[in-house]
Amino acid sequence: MANIGSRTFNLIGDKYLTLANEEFVRTLAIGSDWTRLRLGLLLALSTDGTSDLQGADLVWGLCAGKTNPFGAASTTNFLGMKFGMSVGPDVLTYIANSGNPYFWSGRGQMKKVGVTRSTFNGNGLEFHRIATNTGALQRRSAHFVEIAKGSPNFSVTYWNLPLTGLAKDFTPAHLLEGLEQSASIIVNGENLGAGTGGTVAFDEGAGALNTVDLYWNKAAFPLEVYALAAYRLA
Repeated sequence: MANIGSRTFNLIGDKYLTLANEEFVRTLAIGSDWTRLRLGLLLALSTDGTSDLQGADLVWGLCAGKTNPFGAASTTNFLGMKFGMSVGPDVLTYIANSGNPYFWSGRGQMKKVGVTRSTFNGNGLEFHRIATNTGALQRRSAHFVEIAKGSPNFSVTYWNLPLTGLAKDFTPAHLLEGLEQSASIIVNGENLGAGTGGTVAFDEGAGALNTVDLYWNKAAFPLEVYALAAYRLA
């Protein structure tokens, strides 16, 4: 069951939602009335401070309705990105990083319709990095993904913090600032670049994408979610 916790960042407390083998879904106020939508996520990961996370499944994006999201046995319709390149659960690799620890993985686009999961344009050379909460400086990492409708293909673009950004804490204000930037994202003095990704053979025939969806499968190491936002660019 998801819980609410609190952690202190630069002497200021912030609440978070924990996901432990759980899923968060929230219907958009605009429904499916968009053609280009950017999502922002502010998070940190629990960890034992030494080990890689085997069999991790961290996926987020948009789904059709709240009844059968990505984590359901049979999903109505989902499109987004996966932390890791395998079609199934993957490895998140732990890096101590001189006191600012984080996990990294490859990344790729993910879709799921019914029971079928598919990944596209996975790239193990473009590391996706997630801050952990075991360092001397507590940190939240900022993540962005953008979905654009097309015919016949949709596009999914994602951004990643450079390594220097793993020594910094990112706030909800940084997250909202990044959502509204048109192409390249520069927040908290870090240049996330123009984003990478590609196209996916996808349509909304099985269900219109109208709900934000975040899934994490590890019960022993909860995901800490500090902010999640959506911004309609078009």
